[in-house]
Amino acid sequence: MANMTKIFISYGRKDGRDLAVRLRDDLQGVGFSVWLDLEEIPGGATWSVNIEEAIEHCDVTIALMTHASYSSQWCRAEQLRSLRKGKRVIPLLVQADAEIPLILEHLNYLDFSDLTKYPAMFRDLLSDISAGQAFRSRVTTDTLSPEIEATSPFKPSPSSSGTRTYTEEKRTASAFRREIDKLRNEDWLGARYWWTYFLFYFTDIHNVAHMLEHEEILSPHEAGEDFYSRWDKYVRLYFRPRTPGLFRCEGFRPTEKQGREYCPIPVYLLFDFEAVICHPDSRFSEGNLAQTKKTYASLQYFRDLPFEMIYHDSWFLPDEREEIMRSRDAQVIIPDRMGLESLQFIWVRSNAEYETLQSLVSGDVWRKWRDKITARRDFQLFNQKWVYVEDVQMTEQEIRFRFNPCEKKVDCAPFHVQAVVTHEDNVLFQWENDAYEFDGKDLVLRLPEAIRDYDVQFLIDGELAFSGDYQPELILI
Repeated sequence: MANMTKIFISYGRKDGRDLAVRLRDDLQGVGFSVWLDLEEIPGGATWSVNIEEAIEHCDVTIALMTHASYSSQWCRAEQLRSLRKGKRVIPLLVQADAEIPLILEHLNYLDFSDLTKYPAMFRDLLSDISAGQAFRSRVTTDTLSPEIEATSPFKPSPSSSGTRTYTEEKRTASAFRREIDKLRNEDWLGARYWWTYFLFYFTDIHNVAHMLEHEEILSPHEAGEDFYSRWDKYVRLYFRPRTPGLFRCEGFRPTEKQGREYCPIPVYLLFDFEAVICHPDSRFSEGNLAQTKKTYASLQYFRDLPFEMIYHDSWFLPDEREEIMRSRDAQVIIPDRMGLESLQFIWVRSNAEYETLQSLVSGDVWRKWRDKITARRDFQLFNQKWVYVEDVQMTEQEIRFRFNPCEKKVDCAPFHVQAVVTHEDNVLFQWENDAYEFDGKDLVLRLPEAIRDYDVQFLIDGELAFSGDYQPELILI
């Protein structure tokens, strides 16, 4: 997987060399093949041919944007050649005031201008490199080898009587893929084109930790939850992020605004669209199942899905509301359970919730899945209108919590909040407030004495909002 990916780093020698070398070493450390030219003076024809061949054979070009690279004809040439050759180009902003070349303006960039945040940004870079693989168009089944054709993203149910294996796709799988490819080229998608590569599943962070431990998702019925409708016997995925369902349950809310499916810390699991929709047991709806009560499996119904309304993401007239909101809830369903073999990304809202997820799983599980986990905010998977922990800075003397501001003051109403600092299960410090109002300011807790190694948990109305540890002697990448 990752170790087969070849990376070319383009940089300006005057002000980008140090970061380029650091990136090369770290990327090689996690298994990538990296080409980096460290010659101070161009060496003529052979030198330029070497660069051309390196770009020709790379999968990803990382372009460091600095003052020197902006004015360098060689950097411009490397960027242009990479784009012309169809390589995935990932720009990194190295200096906050560096100009972005016109040829890279259309690309999302990663901000590496603050090197104190390097570990977090390096994780995002790894996710972007993986995204390049996930976003590649798949070939049709007509050209697949029998071995690949038989590969399934689903696991058999251990509770089944008899053998339940998934080694086939829908008979019309290749036609489904052609329809998806057409969908991805629709002009009206605009920046939402990337949605069409994934199906989106969201649930609370505790459920995600359990799913990663057991490597499967259970339907609500299989998980032993209360049975409300026949659709609870299915794992339900959405065509898009920010569904009406997520809007109704996301974030920490006052008690009177917590619905049945309250989800204070939602996490998205992004699955390969083609792998799931082509499975013989998958079905899909054209809207909210509670309203439509119908699902389909055939190619003809898939072609007729109202994708412009399903992927609708702007304002609408009052008389359009019901139809558009119903369509935004369109789903793909799988009976009983599904494995995580086609999982592409695990997407959390913030750096603090990234740390919290890490604290909820074992070390082995974290190492298995961490390259798929990202806390990027520039793709706007969440609504972010309610309170949650955005970032936590810890030192030996204090802990500083930064919160996402709630959109409406009434949603910032008094909460019972609590912070507990422990070391090897011994409580070293505890703080609580019965009527805390989230007013947009940081919460700073000063520790009674210097503590070099501790765990901290922060709770809002008894629900875990953050969990992490402070270990100053460790430098993690």
